[in-house]
Amino acid sequence: MITADEMRERLAALCLGGSSGLPRRSRDLNVLLASAVLWMEPGAIYDEREVNDGLAGWIDRGCPSLSIDVVTLRRELVDRLYLDRDDSGASYSAGPGPREWQFSDDVADVDPVEVIETARAAREARKAAHMSAEEDR
Repeated sequence: MITADEMRERLAALCLGGSSGLPRRSRDLNVLLASAVLWMEPGAIYDEREVNDGLAGWIDRGCPSLSIDVVTLRRELVDRLYLDRDDSGASYSAGPGPREWQFSDDVADVDPVEVIETARAAREARKAAHMSAEEDR
């Protein structure tokens, strides 16, 4: 079971860690993919443009180090059941995700962009403190 705390921790590490592709570890991949659709309202239907815009916003604001295009990410989300697509391919909704990965209910309350911004600010504060300590020597 992936908890909200683990989701926050892994998401920060994945998006600020310098890796540019999708994670190879299955747990990390599923954390990243689940976070990409947290902006979607349960039960809401979205057209392709809305999904593309939402995913582009998640990449730009949440995980800019991820070098993946929106179309590839959308396909990955559909293939791994994080997105449901109707038969015509015209509309999407949040999917259940793969059965082998369970997320605690409080994961739905995680704001991926806030997690990354907070982690980035903490990293910058540590860096500034380290630089200040170095100057004092």
